[in-house]
Amino acid sequence: MLLKKANQLLAENKLQEAEFHYKTLLESDPQNGEALFGLGRIALRLERFDAAVYLLQRSCERLPNMLEPLHALADAFNGVNSPNDALTVLEYAKSIASHNPEPYYYLAQHYLTHGELDKAHTTFAQALSIGLYPVTAYILFELVQLGRFDQQHNYISNLHHLLTQTNNLRLKMVCYYALAKSYDQLNDIEQAVNYYKLANKLQLQLSSFNTEQLTPFYQSIMRYNPKSLFATIKPGFTGTVTPVFIIGMPRSGSTLLEQMLASHSEFASLGEDRCISSQVVAFIEQQTKLPYPECISALTPQLIEQARALYTARLKQAKPIRAFMINKLPANYQSLGLIYLLFPNAKFINLQRDFNATAWSVYSNYFAENEPYFCSLPEFKRYYDLYQSLMTHWQQAIPSAILDVHYEQLISEPRDTLKSVFTFLGTAFEAQCLDFYKSKKPVTTLSKAAVRKPLHNRAIEHWKRFETPLRALLNDAQTTSLDP
Repeated sequence: MLLKKANQLLAENKLQEAEFHYKTLLESDPQNGEALFGLGRIALRLERFDAAVYLLQRSCERLPNMLEPLHALADAFNGVNSPNDALTVLEYAKSIASHNPEPYYYLAQHYLTHGELDKAHTTFAQALSIGLYPVTAYILFELVQLGRFDQQHNYISNLHHLLTQTNNLRLKMVCYYALAKSYDQLNDIEQAVNYYKLANKLQLQLSSFNTEQLTPFYQSIMRYNPKSLFATIKPGFTGTVTPVFIIGMPRSGSTLLEQMLASHSEFASLGEDRCISSQVVAFIEQQTKLPYPECISALTPQLIEQARALYTARLKQAKPIRAFMINKLPANYQSLGLIYLLFPNAKFINLQRDFNATAWSVYSNYFAENEPYFCSLPEFKRYYDLYQSLMTHWQQAIPSAILDVHYEQLISEPRDTLKSVFTFLGTAFEAQCLDFYKSKKPVTTLSKAAVRKPLHNRAIEHWKRFETPLRALLNDAQTTSLDP
């Protein structure tokens, strides 16, 4: 009964309450593998990866034939930058469940994350051959993303068959995205658009708010971050590390720029790290008893120092630690003022891309999150406008800390664009940054396969094939018929 309640609380993301129940259970039964697994999952969500490894290893010992704890343990090993340990765990999981496609899927994802595209493709194909399971939708989606198919040999019939076998809305949505991508690559624009519409319509139904409701939040960010606030920062702040934040809209090329910068001898990356929003902001809110961004008005030198230490501790977990540490979570632009107050030496690269190209790329890609601006073009336009207004505010408040970089220029003039970026950051360009695609550094974003290839300009013009439906969808207020 206690375990069931704890699992339910965890499913509702009530982590503190779930943790209390799991620990209570362990007091009476210290060897309870399910309780250890629950605590391990909580540690993972809180990005306490060392604790997660310890708890999940104990859980796996007590639940030797369960796949879920093994897959979670692999995630924890990746969190502590031990990909070889993660690989060992995933290979073991596959060996004990060789007739289940799920461990193949997780192993293939590991290969994909580390740039082993051939191994990923082979392993996904093996998983597909095992039979029809819920995970099959995701396997087909990844095979389509890898793009190794043509008119004669493709996954369209597999996807249509799967659609007849499931009533699960999320699985249907994933199949629709995969069908849309398939028809897109096979140059059947009409069918591609039909399935993109179906996929996005289904996903929008899973959203619980509309973008207009974010307007007061953005207005309050500007109100509590006046230009005068940053004039109070004393000059001369230095740190052993320069935090570099790549910010902007999703699908603007942030993974590409990150991989280029991370190829430099003085740079390393945290990837899309949420420490600022999930830990630093939460700490300040707790200490001031005020919500973000109002809590900024109550910051004291002591609080700033404590909050800075939280992010510094996160930087120290990274391997390797270099003079410049990248965080490429695009939405960090919402916290730009707070970050600058904590780290006056921080640098922000605002990556911009043609609006139409960005909008179509967002609409035509599957984001696991159900935010309305990921699955409705009018909603995306509202989100884009909010971003633009906030960035205008930041550029007026702290212009010296922000550099605008255009995706199109990065593609067409990579050497010159990177030279200007490195000049802004205070270091020199290195030629190996142009060989970014040879790296095996982990990439977990939607661009994980694309950044393993040399630069090309196909993505710049791709949206123009869909210009007519894009215009219609942008003007279609019906696609945002959500109750506030």
